[in-house]
Amino acid sequence: MSEQKQGVPEVSQVLKGNDFYTGIKFGEEPKHIEYYRNRLIQLREQQAYYCDASRGEIPKDLSIEIQAIETILGESAPRGLDELIAKCKIDLSEPLEPPPVAMQIMSDGRKIALFTKGNFSIVTGAAKSRKSFLVSMLMATAIKGEFSELFFSDGEGVNLLFDTEQSRYKAQQIGKRITTLTGAINETKFNAYSLRTLEPSERMSLIDEVLKTTENVNFVAIDGIVDLEADPILEAKQAQSIITKLLQWTENYNIHIVCVLHYNKTTPTLLGHLGSFSHRKADAVIEVSKNKEDKSISEVRAIDCREIEFSPFAYQIDNNGLPYILEGYSFEKAAKEKKAKEGPKKVAITPFTIEQQIHDDILTHVFKANKEQGYAEFQSNIKNSFNKATGQTIGFSKARDFVSYYLAEELVIKVEMPRRNPIYTLAGQKVLNYDNVI
Repeated sequence: MSEQKQGVPEVSQVLKGNDFYTGIKFGEEPKHIEYYRNRLIQLREQQAYYCDASRGEIPKDLSIEIQAIETILGESAPRGLDELIAKCKIDLSEPLEPPPVAMQIMSDGRKIALFTKGNFSIVTGAAKSRKSFLVSMLMATAIKGEFSELFFSDGEGVNLLFDTEQSRYKAQQIGKRITTLTGAINETKFNAYSLRTLEPSERMSLIDEVLKTTENVNFVAIDGIVDLEADPILEAKQAQSIITKLLQWTENYNIHIVCVLHYNKTTPTLLGHLGSFSHRKADAVIEVSKNKEDKSISEVRAIDCREIEFSPFAYQIDNNGLPYILEGYSFEKAAKEKKAKEGPKKVAITPFTIEQQIHDDILTHVFKANKEQGYAEFQSNIKNSFNKATGQTIGFSKARDFVSYYLAEELVIKVEMPRRNPIYTLAGQKVLNYDNVI
């Protein structure tokens, strides 16, 4: 049994009489540990009541009980507000350096900052757009210092990949892909972890512990930050918890963390509360999307960057399952090729885009058999006559537009009939046989 801490009574003295009293002393394994945790939350809320409202000194019994339970749980009391204020206050005379560059990218012939240390970034896109391949290239850059003369990094240290989505086998394949891209397996500079089978809270704790116990961390990637909480898409508090952790990790360890977060299924926007919070706090938001004409090509664009936005680039996957940058790929050229492949755009069919001669042909066909027609027959005949005159088809809705056009241009006359529906006839006809109107 460990010695009792000076100034702190035995737990048996403090907790005696409470319904969770166990009679244990410091250093022994506590029973009902969850009860102690819940009790500590209640006590700290009471403590905050006195601190926030200036209601006098905190009762001594309250402080003693908090101190005793914290000792059982191995926890420390939260920092006082004075310490937080001092930590957060900006000294305008203090010489502060800009954040170190974690990675650069070649853009328009020059290197520019892509990521900075002390920040996190988001790689996003639709499912199966090959986001993990981009992460593999970024991780390979962090390990060996350069990739395909596009990415550059001067960082030294251990690089960490946490995958929350893939099976252990698939996560291993991704790790092997990264080491293949670097040219050698160097476990002193790269470690990969599969967190798929863990509970959300366990995933967060594991990352926290690995960062604490790994010396000289250089670069980190988390493929699937949505899985660090149970439902950060719909629960704002959970989303904020993830973002707060990312900000703490990046600042405390002076690292950059690349995070993968999917787009919504229906719209190209980041998912829910987590997407909204991460977009506001991220150093960069990068989109990966498949080329619409050639699905084997993944295109990468900067959505938002605190630094200079880089020029878009593209990559493909070779026969060995390794990504490679498409040199000389032109987004403008791809767009032109797509346009050429599609051919000239079809002109929308409206009465105003049809030549007058075609209108004459249509009306000739319409009234060839019957000079006076009811509305339904007139509309149907326009639909059929348009096909005969042009070789194209239109529906009844479009035929209705032609009816309105012919009436407005006075090419067709609408004649109101007493006790009968109106009839339609060509303008200029002098003899009308109303008995034949259907």
